[in-house]
Amino acid sequence: MAKKNSAEIIVVGAGIAGSGAAFALAERGHDVILLEREFPASGPTGKSSAVCHVFYLMPELQLLAKRGIEILRAIPELTGESAGWNPIGDLWCCGENSAAEFRTAVEQIKALGCEIEALAASQLPAYCPDFNFDGVEMAVWEPTCGYADSYSAANALVKGAKGRGCDVRQNTVAARLLSEGGKITGVETAGGETIHAEKVLLCSGVWTKPLLAQVGVDLPIFIERHPMAVLDAPNYARRIMPVCWVDDVLMNYGRPDGNSAILLGSWSGGGSGNRHEEAGREETVTDPNSYREGVETEEAVSILETFLPRIPALEQCGIRPGYAGLYDMSPDDNPIIDAVPGTDGLFVVCGSSGHGFKMGAGVGEAAALMATGEKPAVLTPFNITRFL
Repeated sequence: MAKKNSAEIIVVGAGIAGSGAAFALAERGHDVILLEREFPASGPTGKSSAVCHVFYLMPELQLLAKRGIEILRAIPELTGESAGWNPIGDLWCCGENSAAEFRTAVEQIKALGCEIEALAASQLPAYCPDFNFDGVEMAVWEPTCGYADSYSAANALVKGAKGRGCDVRQNTVAARLLSEGGKITGVETAGGETIHAEKVLLCSGVWTKPLLAQVGVDLPIFIERHPMAVLDAPNYARRIMPVCWVDDVLMNYGRPDGNSAILLGSWSGGGSGNRHEEAGREETVTDPNSYREGVETEEAVSILETFLPRIPALEQCGIRPGYAGLYDMSPDDNPIIDAVPGTDGLFVVCGSSGHGFKMGAGVGEAAALMATGEKPAVLTPFNITRFL
């Protein structure tokens, strides 16, 4: 059967946001083609730690994370597939300087109907007995959150979209945006195929900037390499790290991976809304198709050392080969989800800045509504014009 060369809307990218968008569009009966350069979650989504929490200081991020996690939990019912959901709880600690903001955010999230509570430092040993809580003023506990499997989640949404009529094209690179008279007309693939559409939704993450440059839009987004250390903890990972852990004091985070491994990463605080500039930035990447994907022992040890003052028991773990993913960063650590000015019918999701996985399916759903004329109010702060 010959491939169709037109659709109502083209979604570019099958990471978690693009997969979520394609599913939402197909679920609502839209004629959609999903273009993916390799396979679902083959980019940064597949290298996400996939830690999921609703806790953010910004109300709109809270709402998007809440919706994203709701969709992840519902994937088995929606698609018949697993998202690898592990609700082991998420514990996020802070020092005295951030405690007031954290407590305010907890009350906001409670008002959304989510299970969340603020804990005093004296309560924390009951949750993580092997931790040293020096410097911790309080923590945020989300008992029904945890982590998922990023590959399973994205692939399940793509399969669900395909089952609802979405035309999924894997190993298909969107090489050129086609427009005429200030209006999008479609996409040309790297293979020379032209696909016509009235609307194009770019969920292409770290590959977005050069595509937008084709229509005269220069966004100040950039790419950071984000390394993850992987520790060997056979049959005792959950004893050492029983929950998903985020540390606003030491600026790192981690989670168990089953009961035999532990994932560790460093961060500089942008995820909560407060960036710790003294922590510096990760290594920047110019070409997302060519970067250091592996994490050598020396780099893994440097990440591990940031955890030892808090979790001394990690020293007994072995070190496995680590891996590095990519973050498409915006200057204010918040995503861009908007119509692209100057080209009618072109929409973009980019600059996820490390928030991507947990809220990705919710972002995709909201972007699908935006592209079909029903832009949700939750997207207002993420307008593209704040950078143009």
